[in-house]
Amino acid sequence: MLKDSEQRAGMNSHTELLRTLSGEQFIEVYSLEEAEGGIFDDYQRYDFHQVIWFMDAGKNNTYFLDFNEYTIQDNQVVVLFPGQIDMLDIRDKQGYVFAIHNDNFFNINQRLNSDLLNGYFSNVFISLPPDTKDTLQQLLQLMLKERDRNNRILLMESYMQAFLYHICSLFDSMDQSKNRNELAIGKLMRLIDTNFIHQRESDFYARQLGVSIRKLNETSTVRTGKTVKQHLQDRLILEIKKEIRLGQKSLKEIAFDLGFSEPAYFTRFFKQQTGTTPTEFRDQ
Repeated sequence: MLKDSEQRAGMNSHTELLRTLSGEQFIEVYSLEEAEGGIFDDYQRYDFHQVIWFMDAGKNNTYFLDFNEYTIQDNQVVVLFPGQIDMLDIRDKQGYVFAIHNDNFFNINQRLNSDLLNGYFSNVFISLPPDTKDTLQQLLQLMLKERDRNNRILLMESYMQAFLYHICSLFDSMDQSKNRNELAIGKLMRLIDTNFIHQRESDFYARQLGVSIRKLNETSTVRTGKTVKQHLQDRLILEIKKEIRLGQKSLKEIAFDLGFSEPAYFTRFFKQQTGTTPTEFRDQ
């Protein structure tokens, strides 16, 4: 999400966004204040991991993530996963964005093995207590110094692992009240996010979680207000909206890529779920 290869070599301009993975591993850091105005003004999607630290949320503290509206606060951190889509007005905000190549993120999570980093819980905004904030500030300074000098990936990964260790520790303390059913829902959401295009039957997810369809639907309905089928439909609609909003494919291409055998079925499904046709949503 950040700099090109020259910037990774040590340039001080951190305004160019990287939206797709390159072959080279990276952990990049840039401040929201240094970013060019308008780069977050429209929905954007990335295929690598990100961590955003909102130090000062500003007056307009609204953040759109996966088409949901969140109110951010000062000194909050959120982890973004590949494929998520966001929009943010950064003009009165202070903070930092960490862009992490998926291989580096995987290496870190192999050692930390956190439910948060595994993606079982997404769109979690973690507030930083003063002592953790001070520690993260020190780690941030180490990363910025390394970024502007040698930018050695092993050292950057080590600093990032320490940074995420403290974030995951805070998440785990938040998570102490969660019971087995809530953890199962987190795992269900991750399974759906990974498999929804090719696996649209509830029994697949029940088998993966080792429970009956009836039990899984009961747990899902109690905890989220929706059945597994409804979550699958919601995830499919979200993906359709993302693809339409990004404007890189025709409606026909989106339909076939998402497993619809006929464009007419694609249109009918979208209108049933949203009240508008894909064309109407695109034009809006």
